[in-house]
Amino acid sequence: MLAIVGGLSSTIYAVPGFQVYIRDAVAGAIGQDEDTWFTFCSSFDLVVAGAYGPDTLDLTEATLVVSVPQGQTGIILLTGTGGESAVLLAEATLALDDSAYNPSSDADLDLLTNQAGNVNGHDGYNDMSFLPQGFNANNHYPFQESDSNFLLYSIGDFPCIPNAVSHYSTEEPIEYNVADGWEKQFSVCVSGFTSAHFDVYGCELIEKQQGIETSWRMAPGSADATYLVPEPMSLLLLALGGSAVRRRRTCNHPSNKEL
Repeated sequence: MLAIVGGLSSTIYAVPGFQVYIRDAVAGAIGQDEDTWFTFCSSFDLVVAGAYGPDTLDLTEATLVVSVPQGQTGIILLTGTGGESAVLLAEATLALDDSAYNPSSDADLDLLTNQAGNVNGHDGYNDMSFLPQGFNANNHYPFQESDSNFLLYSIGDFPCIPNAVSHYSTEEPIEYNVADGWEKQFSVCVSGFTSAHFDVYGCELIEKQQGIETSWRMAPGSADATYLVPEPMSLLLLALGGSAVRRRRTCNHPSNKEL
């Protein structure tokens, strides 16, 4: 049985089932992009986590979604560390035994100048037709058709390793080693785009009394990340409107200063 859900299901988790974090990021809000991890460095380390709840059997088909501004083209380099891989998705692909597809449609835009794309030369999406049929993902900003175009990367499955997942919620205090699962790290370099917002969704196999259930699940809006070209106004908005918590920053840019 396939259950289609957005965000978290009724099962209570110590951490979200999926989450995205940028190392050395700053938490806060810039404009409509709220409760997000921000970086102003064009090269950064992106961490994607898959956390197992008490009834989770497997986390599969993990898909990284990159939202970029409409009308822009550029380059995004994603390099996995420790043997991880990120494969650009541009064609409809059968994902599950019950005939669900992920992506559920072919790419229809040419967004990347460094990728050949599918047979039509397309590597990105104009709308959310790529989502598995019936999957109602949380429609937070900038994960919206009216504001962004989209790129998809398959990042594979997540094993269940004891205490391997950290809690990357933007709220304090940040907790560590609070869930079983796995974290994958990718070195990312962005050019050409003025912003790139990162979300992740995937399939969770859950053990129920009536049998095994498969659900599509997406990281909540407070467990995502954004790269922004640093502008004085953006930094001011973060200082005034965001929680401005977080981490040492390693890139040599004026935005490194404590806010």
